[in-house]
Amino acid sequence: MTDQPLLAELPLGRNVEVIAHHEAGLVALQKPEGTLSHPNRPKDESKSLLQTRYDLDRQAYCWTNEHGEKRHIHLLHRLDSPTSGVILLSFDDKLANQIRDLFATRKVCKTYHALAQEKGRGRNDTWKDKLEVGREDGKLRVKKSHRGREAITKVTFERQRVGRNGLSLLRMEPLTGITHQLRAQAALRGFFIVGDKTYGDFPLNRRIGRDKKARRLFLHATHVALEFSWNGKPERFEAESPLPRAFGKVMH
Repeated sequence: MTDQPLLAELPLGRNVEVIAHHEAGLVALQKPEGTLSHPNRPKDESKSLLQTRYDLDRQAYCWTNEHGEKRHIHLLHRLDSPTSGVILLSFDDKLANQIRDLFATRKVCKTYHALAQEKGRGRNDTWKDKLEVGREDGKLRVKKSHRGREAITKVTFERQRVGRNGLSLLRMEPLTGITHQLRAQAALRGFFIVGDKTYGDFPLNRRIGRDKKARRLFLHATHVALEFSWNGKPERFEAESPLPRAFGKVMH
């Protein structure tokens, strides 16, 4: 059960905040850009969502509270380090397994917002691609390939070509979950997400970084919604994170 003492014990990372929780043990955190969803090495703990040890096998953060009691909380999904926004965790083992199954079977509604510069005319659409994840120079890269997995994203252009840089605000609702999916699919269509150091428009990134003093990836997980079973009854959970101020600053 999630109660205030358990939430208060969370060893939150820098600028990480609790934005919603459910008494079944479900917690939504606000992840800042540049923060790791989990550390891969002990020396990364200070840059992670929670500043404590992470068990890769259990996919859970583990720590001991001030009373010597062992605690853990499961990480239910991931956001790339440069992406900010809503991320879900669970104190309860069974609930964690249930929600991971919901993610795997595409039953979690996820919404992101991104700033991009249109190279063509953007229109509301559902993007479908075959994406293959590989490595180049030791770094993860995603490319279009007939051997890849299907990537599906519903895209709505909420604002188009505004401000001095003519940027557009995209609402992106991925129906699948592939590494770098949104960034890669946007780049394939010439809608390079501002601040993307892998698939982006690098001259645009430099210009905005210089003019607006904004050097982040402009991709933010704004909303998550799901339904799960608890005590034999269906429960609905939603968490929302408003767009960071930097989005408005760059759009003007």
